Amino acid sequence: MYHNQYISKIDNAELVQTINVTSASFIQRINENFDINRQLNALLLGNVQSGKTAQMLGIISAMADEGYKIFLLLTTDNVDLHRQTYNRVKNSLSGFNVLNEKEESLLTQASLIKPTVVVLKKNSRVLSRWKNHLLNTNICKGLFLVIFDDEADASSLNTLVNKDRVSTINKRLSEIKASAANTIYIEVTATPQAVILQTSMSGWRPKFVYYFKPGDNYLGGNYFYPKTQSLNTIFTPDYELDSIIEGGDVICPIGLSRSVFSFLVNCAHRKLNGQYNCNFMIHPSMRINVHNKFVTTIQDHLNLLQRSTEEKAFDTNLRAEWRNLQQTKPDLEDYEDIKESVIEILDNTELLVIPLNSKSFVCRDPDNPDALDLSKGFNIVVGGNTLGRGITFPNLQTVYYCRNSKTPQADTFWQHSRIFGYDREKQMVRMFIPKGLYKLFSDLNASNEMLIKQVEDNLDNIQLIFPSYIRPTRKNVIDNEYLNFIHGGVNLFAELPLRINVETINQIISQYASEKSVDAEPELIIRLLNLVKSETIEDFNTNKFVACIQGLKAKRPQLKCKLIVRLDRDITKGTGTLLSPNDRTLGDSYKKEVVLTMYRIIGSKDKGWDGYPLWIPNIKFPDDCCFYDIEEIARD
Repeated sequence: MYHNQYISKIDNAELVQTINVTSASFIQRINENFDINRQLNALLLGNVQSGKTAQMLGIISAMADEGYKIFLLLTTDNVDLHRQTYNRVKNSLSGFNVLNEKEESLLTQASLIKPTVVVLKKNSRVLSRWKNHLLNTNICKGLFLVIFDDEADASSLNTLVNKDRVSTINKRLSEIKASAANTIYIEVTATPQAVILQTSMSGWRPKFVYYFKPGDNYLGGNYFYPKTQSLNTIFTPDYELDSIIEGGDVICPIGLSRSVFSFLVNCAHRKLNGQYNCNFMIHPSMRINVHNKFVTTIQDHLNLLQRSTEEKAFDTNLRAEWRNLQQTKPDLEDYEDIKESVIEILDNTELLVIPLNSKSFVCRDPDNPDALDLSKGFNIVVGGNTLGRGITFPNLQTVYYCRNSKTPQADTFWQHSRIFGYDREKQMVRMFIPKGLYKLFSDLNASNEMLIKQVEDNLDNIQLIFPSYIRPTRKNVIDNEYLNFIHGGVNLFAELPLRINVETINQIISQYASEKSVDAEPELIIRLLNLVKSETIEDFNTNKFVACIQGLKAKRPQLKCKLIVRLDRDITKGTGTLLSPNDRTLGDSYKKEVVLTMYRIIGSKDKGWDGYPLWIPNIKFPDDCCFYDIEEIARD
């Protein structure tokens, strides 16, 4: 009943289909994993701006049909996002009680004749007040409490885990989880690295991960970061950020100027078609003073353009961007019509330049429902961290991105991909970005695809795989004691090998001993790893290495492996990697392959062994990869 009421309001058959699939599949996974004697954590994984809220509401309405009564929906501590989410829930779930964070008195036993959704900011005071209400009223007695934590990786996790303390928000959320005998906690995000790297002891590691696919009309990482450069991407000079920060004689550097002209063509195109909303996002830095410099630069540039519409340079630059957009939209309006519309937009000052950061939020009236409405007008939004999560950018057609970092974090940077979404006019989208940052996002997309493939393949041991120059997430939310990190290009070997399966391994690979090295399928490498063992899992964790190969192969179907086999080596026990200089040099020459070196040791007693031959493995992963996961082995 509730689910049908919800989807009946959605005028998009494709979206309805995905919501139905997600709701049914996710509830099935809950039923398979839920234990009435303990709390359940689950992870709902989507893509950036792929409709997570619509999917959450679909699951909530379907769970209400199953008899669940109390739902908390947590948003980041952002006034606009909280209001946006509350209004959307209120409008979408008409058969529910929908409460905001100030209405705890309305959550009573009598009110639960209908299912209730409470929309809360992850703010310590708000959470403390609701924790007290839930405990004092014992409202959850005999009921399941279902919590949806949107952007669960952003502020919910314990940021003091390595200091043996608990951060405030994390503590409040734990208390709310404990207010009911049975809690289902659903962590929702498009960047799950920090959540996946939680330990089971933390209370925040998901029991299962469910990935919902975006619809066919979604423009995401594979569209914007294909293997060959897209016509939608325009590379900008690397120096432009510094030139804006330092100032100088040039009012607006060429890449930024081109992006403004491209946006003007977009706005003119929309206006000629009776549409009056188009957005342009500029993301230069996390620093507010840099935002202000960009705002000033853009405003000065627009003023200059307004005064120079009759000049040849204006016509040349505008025509160049019109031609660029015409490459992907051949039926774009005639240039003279576009130019006339652009001049009208400039003369009427229809472009609004908006700084969007923590300072601008403070300056706005939180009680004004129209404080930020990017669904109206032609807007150029300049900001940093505030652009990274939650805020929805409808009709975002142009992006200028130049934010850089010496040690980029995967989850932080991937959340900057606000150009992803459904309502973009595909042929008119343009992204202006330096080549180095384009490579960063291409690498992030590849890592994201690896993760999704592992989830879809239901791999129990998910590996986070990143290029060596990228960190998966911030360090302060990961328990360093249990973080398992494997760096590509490093030889990993068993110091305490067990003598097992010697004859079986002989039959499989002895024939390769006369070869310098041989090409091997990943399946053969996995088979050999499953046949060797060490005295301790800490010394040589074959299960972990197998999971790494499976995760890597998920994105690289043509993954290449090399096998090096050497027989009857008379080597003293405890001499490091055991590799000869020649074999080490040979293995190191394979930069992009998984290299497994198998040494059959004579095992002489005078060399410290037991007097019998045994096989010792040495594995090296591709140089450009790092693997992360949590290894929950008992520590002394």
